[in-house]
Amino acid sequence: MFRLGCVVLLVSLVVVGCSSLPSQRDMSKEQVFICGAYTVKTEFKNEQLVVRFDDRQDTLNQQPVASGAKFVSEDGESTFWNKGDTANFIWRGESLPDCRAADSLPKAFSASGNEPFWALSMNAQQVEVSTPEKEWMATVTEIESVGDDSSVPSWRVNTANGDQLDIRAKVCRDSMSGMIYPFTVNYSGDFNATGCGGETIDLLQGPKWILTEANASMTPSSNMYIQFLADGKLVGSDGCNQRFGQYQFGSEMVHLKWMGSTRRACSATVMEDARSFAEAVNNVRAIDFDQNTLIIESRTGTRLKLKHEKT
Repeated sequence: MFRLGCVVLLVSLVVVGCSSLPSQRDMSKEQVFICGAYTVKTEFKNEQLVVRFDDRQDTLNQQPVASGAKFVSEDGESTFWNKGDTANFIWRGESLPDCRAADSLPKAFSASGNEPFWALSMNAQQVEVSTPEKEWMATVTEIESVGDDSSVPSWRVNTANGDQLDIRAKVCRDSMSGMIYPFTVNYSGDFNATGCGGETIDLLQGPKWILTEANASMTPSSNMYIQFLADGKLVGSDGCNQRFGQYQFGSEMVHLKWMGSTRRACSATVMEDARSFAEAVNNVRAIDFDQNTLIIESRTGTRLKLKHEKT
């Protein structure tokens, strides 16, 4: 039996919640969540929640909680806790990036564009817009999911003043900086503009990005990768040694920096490849994203292509 409540309630596949909490999703049906660069699917079967992402799968049992719906593996190593359109997911002791339902927007959403410059921030209640000429706020009256012939999730945000915001979950490149973002945005009404929205890190955080191609004299290896963790932490391997460092994304810049590494000795060829790889990451000029491939352009002229570890 699927259980949910603000106190422990027993219900038969019926979503029940407190008025102060977001509307609970029906976890008895298949759901899709976006957790950083991971896509996680859940399905309620035989009184248990089956969780799948990449080529991994686990079966979790429901636990009574004061809010939302929480599921835990038999050994306690994996937990999926859904609250409304968000979820926390721990896989084998490792916390994945914060999850949101694939058919919902991030709770706090921002976007911007150029020629002329504009910027906005939005939550479920209001939109704040800024241009060189003026600033204004508009009350959100409706956020609706709009379907088309593609599989790309899309939303339309209507406001009390008649303005409209169309958002698509399609990778967008800023027309001036070239920075990549997870959403393409069109604003119409008080002014008409296009731009990009969301946070760059949401395209990258979580999985290992493994080197598959380079224009430099190095041999790509599955042991050469980078991984973006929470709080700006960068980890990876140059093919010989494990590395750790920091990353930072801004509206007009990207900064990756190795801070240290292990001290393992390898063959001369492997060491040279490791040096070239580490140098390219340390001197990143720009990044791009194309069909689940992360492209790093280095100031040294090196171009790296890295694939999500399971694609």
